[in-house]
Amino acid sequence: MTNKLILNYLGDAVIYSSDLALIDCPNSWLNSDLIHFHFLRLQNEPNLVVGSVDVKSGKEDAAADSRGEYSNIDCLFLDPTVISFIMHQLDESDEDEVSSLTSAWNLSPPNDADATQQNIKRIFLPINDEHQSSRMNYTPGQHAGGSHWSLLVIDIITTTSKNNETKPKIQFYSFDSHHGYNISAAKAVANKMYSLFQHHYSSLQKDDAITRVNVIECQALQQNNGYDCGVYTLGFAEALLRLSNDKSGSNNGLLDEKAIEAAFTSYMNDMGGQIHFASNLRGRIGDDIRKLADINSPN
Repeated sequence: MTNKLILNYLGDAVIYSSDLALIDCPNSWLNSDLIHFHFLRLQNEPNLVVGSVDVKSGKEDAAADSRGEYSNIDCLFLDPTVISFIMHQLDESDEDEVSSLTSAWNLSPPNDADATQQNIKRIFLPINDEHQSSRMNYTPGQHAGGSHWSLLVIDIITTTSKNNETKPKIQFYSFDSHHGYNISAAKAVANKMYSLFQHHYSSLQKDDAITRVNVIECQALQQNNGYDCGVYTLGFAEALLRLSNDKSGSNNGLLDEKAIEAAFTSYMNDMGGQIHFASNLRGRIGDDIRKLADINSPN
């Protein structure tokens, strides 16, 4: 059977018939092409994820309210193949290559940013356990060859504009539907990313990444099978994107424990509960692909 190209989204994410078959099959592991496609959709169409997050007020939230305006949060979703390139192929001694990569991420606040407002660059990275493998064991151009997906979120927090930049605060959060399975890979990627940030932020250049990087293992919903890790990774990203976009909350967009719990709870409720979440998200992504490709549903 011919593996037909059915969609080239924005000239960046390509979907073949075999990819669509994976999202349609309830017990198939998602590949990097599907992860990248949906991340690109979330990047360009954040309103795909609607709803609000009810973060109950309390002492923690009162402290957050005292910081003033809601944080300006700019979300960035990275391609799994970019992460593989960073981990296995990037030559950090090539300043031009590193600069080209980081400049595309728009890490600094805009020139007109309010110096009194907290700015957060929130980067979503799909982590595969192959990301911790050595360069010798990596084959360029192949799908991620590991066996498990999880989500790493990086918050770069600044309070000044590009023209008057202070040292950013960088926080790393790991969300894993098989708790602890991908923590080594997440830490490896976090250390590499911090090293790249040091090229961009002069105030970080003297830091020792090994001592500065602390990956917080967050409580996350757990899968009850061996194939839905990719779906959970996308679900975590959707829930946290909704939290990032919800300016009605009292936590200033920060990823504290209460906000994360509220984000996951409200998201899962809207997705039909954890029992139906994976099948519902698979169905929505499959329908999204078919709509963009203008092809009929298999039903």
